[in-house]
Amino acid sequence: MSTKAIRQQVLSLAVLTTLVSLTTPVMAVESEETRVSRSVTYSKQAELEVASKDMLLEQAAIENHPVLKSQGFRQESTVMAAYIITTEYSSHGDVTIYDVSTDLISDFDYDGYFHRYSVAIDADTVFDTAYIYAELFLSYEGGPWNYYASSDDYLIHGDSEMDTFIIETELADGYPAGYYDLRIEIYDAETGAWLASYGPYDDASLSALPLEDSYDDSPREIVWYPVETEIIVASHGGSLSWMMMSLPILILITRLFMIRHRTFQS
Repeated sequence: MSTKAIRQQVLSLAVLTTLVSLTTPVMAVESEETRVSRSVTYSKQAELEVASKDMLLEQAAIENHPVLKSQGFRQESTVMAAYIITTEYSSHGDVTIYDVSTDLISDFDYDGYFHRYSVAIDADTVFDTAYIYAELFLSYEGGPWNYYASSDDYLIHGDSEMDTFIIETELADGYPAGYYDLRIEIYDAETGAWLASYGPYDDASLSALPLEDSYDDSPREIVWYPVETEIIVASHGGSLSWMMMSLPILILITRLFMIRHRTFQS
């Protein structure tokens, strides 16, 4: 094969490689750590004590998830995205999310980033009752959505406010400190059909949550080092020397005065 033919093949291969790289989608950048968390679901009406919540969370199963995707395209709804223009959508209007609130709970090192938080969901249905469950996703600094938790199956009643349920989560590892958006997906617990989606564009409480994992939220150990302090008492050398020299003279004058006083008395 001639040198010219070899050059042409190399050039063709380079062009083909460039075209492939341009048409290949950019992969999301992932952190080096896997994600670990645990979550519990309970009714808002239960009004659990803090100790009860702590116990439930300690007994919850530890969930391991793929590494955190921090960069890339963020699709606002994973289901029927081509048919919706916002994150809020209901399948035939059967189930809607009426209200959502978040509560930041634990920040051990007081740096403003929390490793434990909760999401309260009030969903309504056009029927008397409906069994649903929620899947929760986090987006780190505007990056792709990362699934992290599912609620238990929950029974909702019409448009009642008494059926609000709470998902409380502890982020254990793999979540760097930053601001996270949160998205909720509601599914039919009986059929698994997607029903509704709700995110930061629908409720500001789901936007820019200051979070980090508990590994980075550990209190910093304060080490106290002993400091040696030298105290120097400064004085005027001239005055001190004069006083030391004058002391014997004063003693002698005192004795002479006493002798003369006795002689005068006698």
